[in-house]
Amino acid sequence: MASFKILCVISILTHQLAFLANGMHCRKSLVPALYVFGDSSLDAGNNNNLNTPAKANVFPYGIDFNNCSTGRFNNGKTFADIIAISLGLPMPPPYLGVSEIERYQVATGINYASASCGILNSTGDGSCLSLDKQIEYFTSTVKNDLPRIIQSTTKLRHYLSKSIYLLSIGPNDYMLNYLKNNPMEPNNNLNPEQYANYLIEELASRIKRIYDLGARKFVINSIGPVGCIPAIVIRTPHSEYCNEEINQKVKPYSEKLPGKLHDLQTQLSGSLFINLDSYNFFMKIRNSPQIFGFSNVWDSCIQGAKPCENRKEYYFYDSAHSTEAATKIFAEECFSGTRLCFPYNIKRLVHAH
Repeated sequence: MASFKILCVISILTHQLAFLANGMHCRKSLVPALYVFGDSSLDAGNNNNLNTPAKANVFPYGIDFNNCSTGRFNNGKTFADIIAISLGLPMPPPYLGVSEIERYQVATGINYASASCGILNSTGDGSCLSLDKQIEYFTSTVKNDLPRIIQSTTKLRHYLSKSIYLLSIGPNDYMLNYLKNNPMEPNNNLNPEQYANYLIEELASRIKRIYDLGARKFVINSIGPVGCIPAIVIRTPHSEYCNEEINQKVKPYSEKLPGKLHDLQTQLSGSLFINLDSYNFFMKIRNSPQIFGFSNVWDSCIQGAKPCENRKEYYFYDSAHSTEAATKIFAEECFSGTRLCFPYNIKRLVHAH
């Protein structure tokens, strides 16, 4: 089993390095790179290298990823993987999965996302890469690794300004912190409106740090209705329904985020922000699942230790994470559609100044 996992990792890294060997400026990609920050929704294997129960490097995770359990929390690719492919880039490798010797060779983007982490340092289950830590690693990438490939300061600045920065983080600040009354977080006594304001301000301060390093084009995910995930839904003998008490505590964050992103774009010269409205788009799918190809939007595809056979018909793969089929719908819609990402999609972001 251990040797099989090693082969999976080697296969992915070999693909990444082979892509780079063809020349960083000769590929037909839409942007220079995709940099990824977030939690388990985007983690591509960073937590494999940490002391934490939040890992997905065992079967049945990755069953549709060449049957490789790489650390992704679903059956196949993540949202970031699919966006990278759409941009003509290789899938960004996990930062902790690339050796220090090899990191400077990776100029098409890196994934810093870490399962169970959140915006706040007090959020997490065991060891994880807080958003602060992820930005610390990105700082090292910008200041130590990239200059070894892009030696011109002007070219490096251009490279960073044209790349895309994806952030999907925040649900754990509710599920593993606010809703659990984490004693390590003094702001958990705030009401939902106040907590949303606090959390968004904390996120904004970290976005500014990424901006100060040269980032200009951001895609920021909101927080979906966590009261609708299989681990939290309310079940009766004859029906299932979302826990609306929890949803109402989380919803203010998604309602307030677009306004904050607009403010940031006004304040940070040359910046561009896309808001990925996962809350409302998820509810569209929940209300009309058949239109999107789903027959089950309530249950986990994994039953016991086995995945369901009809994975493309399930929205959820485990008790909290979506299937690749659901993820693909979100990724394709955000990349070129009009119903999920605002004020425009990623394809337009690519060509924006």
